[in-house]
Amino acid sequence: MLKALRAARTARVVAVAASALLALPLAACSGGDDSKDTGPVTLQFAWWGNDGRAKVTEQAIDLFEKKYPNIKVNTSFGGFDAYFQKLSTQIAGGDAPDVVQMDRAFLREYADRQALLDLTKYISDGTLKVGDITPTLLPAGKVGDATYAIPIAQNTQGIFYDAAAWSKAGVEAPKPDWTWEDLRAAGQKLGQAGGKVAGFGDFGFAIDWFDIWLRQRGKQIYTDEGKLGFTQEDLVQFWTFTDGLRKTPGVLAPPSLTTQLDGSVANSSLIKKGVTAEVNYDSGFTPMVAAYGSPLAIAPMPSDTDKRGMIAAMAMAYSVAKRSEHPKQAAMLVDFLINDQEAGKVLAVSRGMPANSKVRDTLAASLSPTDKLVYEFESSVTDKLLPTPAPQPKGGGAIKTEFQRVYDDIIFGRADVSSGAKRLIDEANNQLS
Repeated sequence: MLKALRAARTARVVAVAASALLALPLAACSGGDDSKDTGPVTLQFAWWGNDGRAKVTEQAIDLFEKKYPNIKVNTSFGGFDAYFQKLSTQIAGGDAPDVVQMDRAFLREYADRQALLDLTKYISDGTLKVGDITPTLLPAGKVGDATYAIPIAQNTQGIFYDAAAWSKAGVEAPKPDWTWEDLRAAGQKLGQAGGKVAGFGDFGFAIDWFDIWLRQRGKQIYTDEGKLGFTQEDLVQFWTFTDGLRKTPGVLAPPSLTTQLDGSVANSSLIKKGVTAEVNYDSGFTPMVAAYGSPLAIAPMPSDTDKRGMIAAMAMAYSVAKRSEHPKQAAMLVDFLINDQEAGKVLAVSRGMPANSKVRDTLAASLSPTDKLVYEFESSVTDKLLPTPAPQPKGGGAIKTEFQRVYDDIIFGRADVSSGAKRLIDEANNQLS
């Protein structure tokens, strides 16, 4: 049990009222002087995830503390939304954890607010080694010439599905080149066979899944200059498509399930047994299988073009708070979690396939059957993946939240597709201005 393992040290993060990221004050002060920091220190380390991820993280922290007995690490974790709500409050109050798990949607936002430490110094002096990290992932942690995040893991997107339920319904497993029309047909058949269980989770709620749709068409959410890379008509087309799927009996989850989606495993439409499949990042596959209670399979994204739209993504990263009083020790913790072989074996693919190629290759032979499916899936689609995108521009996190909020209004009939798309475009341009 996790509580028995480290109850005195680990506390679950709870959702708190927080200011929007744009309201964060500039972090005018830098952290402590690590050149004089030779005595025992205590670090605060926070991440988002579930109990399974927490358990292996605590085990890795035990290994770190054994190797560095003068460094103690206090930890906290929570669901994705609650985590960033609390983090924004902590940063605004000058009380951010020393080491934080970072999402690419918020990286530029926090970097521009001077909340994160440039890690270049610790990379240069060898404290933080990046030589074994997949080279194409490293730029995803940079803003300008500064390195504000170190990739933890790589992942990509796909469809998680209950192969047994599909077989029982007489639906073939997705082929590598399946299309959106194939998805529609499968959803109808699955919905008819499953009664109250729909075929697929409603993927129209997430800007990440819209990005896949766009990339299949040679576009993307943001340009390299940090502007919108799509038009109102592009979004109307996407939401019209998902609207049509939702109105086709059995294909997509009902709004009552979609509105609960918050990135957590517990609120997944698949985990709630309301659908037989959903779009997800493969880094979440293992905890999803554990929560689902029976085997799942992974398929590539459907597409009607010669592109799958899937990216080789920085699954998440570690950053150090600029105000950390112990920046060198914080960098040492990041280095350990990413590069240490024993820590890698413990963490396995709890955050996605390790960004460290040596750790990844070491794990391959000893992966659990579920984790091996992720490894094999990524290997099978490697030649189809698009390059890691640059960090999202300032405002990306707020736009991501607004995207889901607008979609909620659409699926509950409070707005139509056209007005919703206009509202999102207007808010996005406002955030990016």
